[in-house]
Amino acid sequence: MATNQNKTPSFFNFLKEGVLLPSRNRRLFTAVCALILVSTALLVLGNDLAVQPIHNQIQLDIKALSTAEPGSLQFTKLLQEIQNDTKELLLVTMRSLLIAIVIGSAIRIVVLFAAVSTYSSDGEQRATTFGALLGQAKAQIKGPLLTLAFVYVLEIVCVVPLVAMVALVGFLVLKQYLVALLVASLLVIAASVCLVYFSFICSFSLVVAVAEPGCHGAAALGKAWRLANGKKWQIVLYVAVTGALASAVLPVHTLARTCAGNSVVLGLLLGLVYAVLLALVQLFAVCAMTAFYYERRESIGSQLGATGYAKVATEEANA
Repeated sequence: MATNQNKTPSFFNFLKEGVLLPSRNRRLFTAVCALILVSTALLVLGNDLAVQPIHNQIQLDIKALSTAEPGSLQFTKLLQEIQNDTKELLLVTMRSLLIAIVIGSAIRIVVLFAAVSTYSSDGEQRATTFGALLGQAKAQIKGPLLTLAFVYVLEIVCVVPLVAMVALVGFLVLKQYLVALLVASLLVIAASVCLVYFSFICSFSLVVAVAEPGCHGAAALGKAWRLANGKKWQIVLYVAVTGALASAVLPVHTLARTCAGNSVVLGLLLGLVYAVLLALVQLFAVCAMTAFYYERRESIGSQLGATGYAKVATEEANA
């Protein structure tokens, strides 16, 4: 998408572009939106049917356990049922989470290819049909997949110490070591902020891998880091807006589960509304991040000259 490089984009411009981007390729994004909606609805429905009933049963058993006499047969039976249900819940949750990650990652890559193709400034590589998009993605899928696997490993490595620090905070709460608790809490907060920023960079690197064939893995992550350098407040804005939108649609899901007990039809309708809203939030998040990438790329390109960015990108990919 052609832009005027002599004019500096506004602070909020990438968010506006994220909203408008689908309208520039309606035919393609109609199919993409349908794909996101179907996958989101199936994942939400799968969670409600597989995970939520077990969780509800555990809550009921815990309430019954609080009224049972300790040491009685009923108490022992309820305790055993809670333990068994908890193990089952963990297994089902892990399985559901794995399926959600696989499906979500596939959809994310497809949406990224659609966003990058639509944002293409020359228009030559723009896909206008879903079939053309899949053909384009199939030809370039290796780089994004390698980048996705790479950043997932890095994120897991980063999450493990944070979980350990949270466990340490819990231990300090029990022991009432106030000074150590304060220090550990501040470290957890700082580590959480760093993890959010790093997660953004990881997601941003996937945009780089899709937009720049040949740049993947550590190279894409490094390029994403450099493109985002000096734009921390725009990153904060992106995280705040997408987080607020995701939080805003959550009550619809809660209402859908509540209403499902009285009216299955109403519960399904509200569940569909939730899936639509969540799909739109996901689409906006990907499109806004893509717009941010091209905004930064064009900004750096205008500083380096007409061929400067392309030359640097080629040198980094071959390094």
